Amino acid sequence: MKFDFSDKIKKLPPYLFAEIDRTKQKLRNEGLDLIDLSIGDPDILAPKEIIKTLYSSAKLKENQKYALDQGKYELRREIKVWMKKRFGVDLDEDKEILPLVGSKEGLVHFPLAFIEASDYVIIPDPAYPAYLGAATLAGAKVYRVALLEKNNFLPDLSKIPLRVKNRAKIIYLNYPNNPTTSIAPKEFLEKAVKFCSKYGIVLVYDNAYSEIYFEEKPLSILEIKGAKEVSIEFHSFSKTFCMTGFRLGWACGNKELISGLLKVKTNIDSGVFSAVQEGGITALRDCSYFPLQLRRIIRERRRLLTKILKSAGFNRIYSEATFYLWVKLPPRSSSLEFCKYLLEEKNIVATPGIGFGKWGEGFVRFALTVDKKFFDKIDLTDINKIF
Repeated sequence: MKFDFSDKIKKLPPYLFAEIDRTKQKLRNEGLDLIDLSIGDPDILAPKEIIKTLYSSAKLKENQKYALDQGKYELRREIKVWMKKRFGVDLDEDKEILPLVGSKEGLVHFPLAFIEASDYVIIPDPAYPAYLGAATLAGAKVYRVALLEKNNFLPDLSKIPLRVKNRAKIIYLNYPNNPTTSIAPKEFLEKAVKFCSKYGIVLVYDNAYSEIYFEEKPLSILEIKGAKEVSIEFHSFSKTFCMTGFRLGWACGNKELISGLLKVKTNIDSGVFSAVQEGGITALRDCSYFPLQLRRIIRERRRLLTKILKSAGFNRIYSEATFYLWVKLPPRSSSLEFCKYLLEEKNIVATPGIGFGKWGEGFVRFALTVDKKFFDKIDLTDINKIF
């Protein structure tokens, strides 16, 4: 029997990282030893205190039952304390904070609470592919705003057509940015808040990489005057505490936006495993040392890979924050062809910029998520022959 996918599913492109995973597995099955610099899944272990808490908490009967949709009060309270200490932001733990099954889950489910078929969702390009999936599954019209090198990878909001601004319900912004690594200055965030306030647009701010930076400390959108009137911000334990497989994050901000997301979630999932929430409490309360250690490791890997790439002739390398390098290819070079060459000739897995959107073409993203010892195996001395 043949089954037809829905129109929404048909509109979705193949998910970039799922395709990369399939390719990697195929090559590994063929016996290839790959250096995987593709996906942002750190090789670094989560703090031992979190593992200890998860182990002991998982054995308790009360933690083996359905979790509260709103999450444990203790976790929401620790998130409140962390946001106040890190950003100076005051939040109501009962109305303005919502634990998530990872920030991706919340980012994708959020539009279901507010989007009608005639509404636009504005997404950056290049961008984390989940934003496009979120808009498409919600049935929205999509408008892509370019993140250009000449603009420091910040969107020019003034270039968005009036017809889109008047019908837009949501805009996704993500700084520190994946894949470009850029950090948004306060002046831009102030413009973004004013833009959303003027046109009645919800600002969905993905702040998953807030703790992976090297010089300038990234901001929360909620630090900006008036932001709480129009914004919801998403955070991730995956990046801050290397808890990618645990699936834990949170949303915070405007109480009505939080309420809408909660209503969606109560009809879709049954809350985060309580033992994982206990691990999150431990992370925020007892593991404040960890992000600093993580930054030191990523900084050293960043230095080593940047040196290798510069020696091979790549001079436009962006690595302001996150654990990625966003590398400009020579003019008219195909990011797909370059990544194919790296895979077939160098056994290196990288992510082509075109996979993040039209304006990602001409770039390649490298993830700093393998031990620095693997960098000794990278030889790009003959790379110029493919250009």
